[in-house]
Amino acid sequence: RRIIGVEPGDTSDRIFGLALDIGTSKIVGHLVDLKSGRTIAVASIENPQAVYGEDIITRITHASKGDANLKELQRLAVDGINKVLHEVCGNSGVDPFNVYEVMIVGNTAMHHFFFGIQPKYVAQSPYVPALRKAVSVKAKDLGVDAYPCGIVTSLPIVAGFVGADAVADVIATGMHELSENSILIDIGTNTEVFVGNRDYLLCCSCASGPAFEGAHIKHGMRAVTGAIEKVHIDNNFDVKYETIGGVKPLGVCGSAVIDVIAEMFKHGIIDANGRINSQIESPRIRASNEGLEFVIAWKDETATGREITVTQKDIREFQLAKAAIYSACSILMKKRGLSEEKIDFLFIAGAFGNYINPENAKVIGLIPDVTSEKIRFVGNTAVAGAKMALISKEMRNAAEQLVEKIRYHELAADPNFNQEFINALNIPHRFIGRFPSIRKHLKSFR
Repeated sequence: RRIIGVEPGDTSDRIFGLALDIGTSKIVGHLVDLKSGRTIAVASIENPQAVYGEDIITRITHASKGDANLKELQRLAVDGINKVLHEVCGNSGVDPFNVYEVMIVGNTAMHHFFFGIQPKYVAQSPYVPALRKAVSVKAKDLGVDAYPCGIVTSLPIVAGFVGADAVADVIATGMHELSENSILIDIGTNTEVFVGNRDYLLCCSCASGPAFEGAHIKHGMRAVTGAIEKVHIDNNFDVKYETIGGVKPLGVCGSAVIDVIAEMFKHGIIDANGRINSQIESPRIRASNEGLEFVIAWKDETATGREITVTQKDIREFQLAKAAIYSACSILMKKRGLSEEKIDFLFIAGAFGNYINPENAKVIGLIPDVTSEKIRFVGNTAVAGAKMALISKEMRNAAEQLVEKIRYHELAADPNFNQEFINALNIPHRFIGRFPSIRKHLKSFR
C-alpha cells in the first residue's frame, strides 16, 4: 500500500479511474467512479500510431530500428491516451487530477510500446514478450495527464501475440470459471482465440487483418452512424439494408460485408471460391476498374451520392481474414479433442461483434458450425475486463493466476496450419461436411 496524496475533508465522491483498451486500430476508454464502480463516460479515438503502419509487425519493425523510433511510438500512445482521458473528463465535468488509477489492456506489442519496452522479440521466433507480469508505474513517469502520483497498471500477458487484452477477454466472459467447453474469439486486426474450460485453456493468435474494421474494403468503414450494418438479398437480387442510426448510408462495416458475401453465396452470385458469377443478368453485377462488383446501394440512396459496392477484391480480403480465424479455431479444437457438438458456448468479442448475423458468419465459414443458441455476442470484453480489474484487486490476482494456467499454441509453428488455412479459404470451407447446418441453404450444394 502507498499513500499517493493527502486532501482535506471527505473527497471520496471525487475518486475516479480510467479503464483503457489500447487496440492496434483504436483506443477506447471508460471513466469509472471508483466509489460506486459506475461508468461515467466513454470515449474512443483512432490509434495515432497508425501513421507508422496499420499492422503490428510494421510498427514493431519501425521501433526495432532505434530507441528514438520506440520513444516516438510511446509518445503517440501516451498522446492518444491523454486525448481519451481529457475527452471523458471534459464530457463528465471531472478534473483529470481526480483520476487516481488507470488500468491498461492491449495486445503485447501495444503494451510494450506504451511502457517504452523494446518489442522486437515479439516478432522474432520464439515470439516472446520482454516481460509477462503486470506493470505498475506512476502516471507522471509516463506522461499520462491523470493525478501525477496516481498509478498506471496493466494486466499480465500470456505470450508474444496474446496480450493483456486477451486476459481481460477471458475475465469478462468468465470462461475460465466454466466447467463447460467454450470458444472465445476476439475479432480485430489481430484475433485471439481461446478454447477450453476451467480445467484447461488453450489459446492462439492469428493475423486476421483490418478488413472486419472496414479497412482495405473499397467502401468500408467502422461500425458508426451511417454504416450499413445488415444486408439481405432476395431471389430477384434486390437488396434491403439497415444502417446504424437509420440514416442514409456512407459505407459498409464488417458485419454488412459478412452479410452480403453470405447472401451472394446463398443466391449463387458467387461460387465456393468467392468468384462473382459474370453470367448472371442483373444491373447490380457490373464491371469496374477493379474487376466485377456487386451494388449494395444505388447513388440516389446514399449520403455520398456514389454507389456503395462490394468488389471482387473485397471478397478476397474477407476470405483471407475468415480463413485465418476459422483455422485458428479448428486447430485448437483438434488439440483439445473437441468437435462442434461438444462446444457449449461460443463467445464472439470485438468492437463490431454485436452486429454480426451468426447464421451468415457460419455461411461464409468464419466460425465453427455450432448451433446459434450457443453463440454469445459479448462486445468489447477487453475494456470490460479492464474495468473489472480497475475496481477489484481480487480480479487482478485472478488474472495473475490465470496467465500461469493458459497454454499458448504458436500457429506459425503448427505443421497443419497452412493446409487448414488453404481449406478454409473456400466458402464456407473446402470440406462442406464441416458445416452441416447450413448446407441446406446453399444452392451450390443442392
